[in-house]
Amino acid sequence: MIVYRKYFEIIDYPDDVYKAVGKIIATSQKWEQRFKVLANMLEIPFKKIGNASLNKLNEALKKEKRISEKDFKNLKEVIKIRNYINHEFFLKDFEIKHDSFEQKLEFLETKLNTAQFFIFEATDVIENKIDELQGKNILRPTAFD
Repeated sequence: MIVYRKYFEIIDYPDDVYKAVGKIIATSQKWEQRFKVLANMLEIPFKKIGNASLNKLNEALKKEKRISEKDFKNLKEVIKIRNYINHEFFLKDFEIKHDSFEQKLEFLETKLNTAQFFIFEATDVIENKIDELQGKNILRPTAFD
């Protein structure tokens, strides 16, 4: 896994892990809210957009041909990362045994920093779509470009 920026440092274990996961969840919730703003702006048909999952939003944008196949696939992969952190991280990665404590901390840091990085990048993809709709022509570069 490649980490492009370090957002978290795990020093006070396990508290720093819990804090990092909490920040990732908060970041992904902001991403989800921006996804819903985009869906509303595009007038994507939803009965209850407030309850729509990221997967459903992404699929609806694809179905309505409002995002490219490339963006759809990239966002789908980030959604998997986000769901992994939300539902499996503590059951799997947190429990993996390592040769040393330092290796465990490095492994957890890498996993969490990578997740945060890609959620930020996916948020930029959505923000770029919103900006385009608002007539802005300077877009954020993303790791997916």
